[in-house]
Amino acid sequence: MDKLFYLILFLIGISLTVFGHQSIGPAGLLTMLLGLAALISLLWLYNRKYK
Repeated sequence: MDKLFYLILFLIGISLTVFGHQSIGPAGLLTMLLGLAALISLLWLYNRKYK
């Protein structure tokens, strides 16, 4: 169950970053930042287990 959640979060983060890169302006920047936040939270969840 956790692996499915991590996979979904990863795909959402990557897709937001890619789609935000295609858009120019503040909306694209916000989309990319949301994707980056999703990827950083995924890294935080992964590293929290192995602390």
